[in-house]
Amino acid sequence: MEAVEWAEIRADLARMAGDFRLATGLWIEVCRARLAGQGVADREVHAAAAGALYCWTQLKDRVSVVESGPELIALLRALPALDPRLLRLTQARLDALRAVALPRAVHT
Repeated sequence: MEAVEWAEIRADLARMAGDFRLATGLWIEVCRARLAGQGVADREVHAAAAGALYCWTQLKDRVSVVESGPELIALLRALPALDPRLLRLTQARLDALRAVALPRAVHT
């Protein structure tokens, strides 16, 4: 549990430093660890999920959003007490950014 608490500290430091990609990944890992040991109804599990979701919403880089989105959605689905609107909004953002076509290379 001490390692989980250190990961939470690292996640908060990454968030404060504006490294939302790292913070998102750390919060997802913290939430998974807490979920495995504490269960779906635990307040700390929901706090970690909220941290992951917040940091993910701050990501501006499309690739980072698309890469971490499926993990986040899987985590949110594992929390039955979560407001279902959060899951729908997260899925909608991920779907929208997946649909954005990547620029094609110009052939000369």
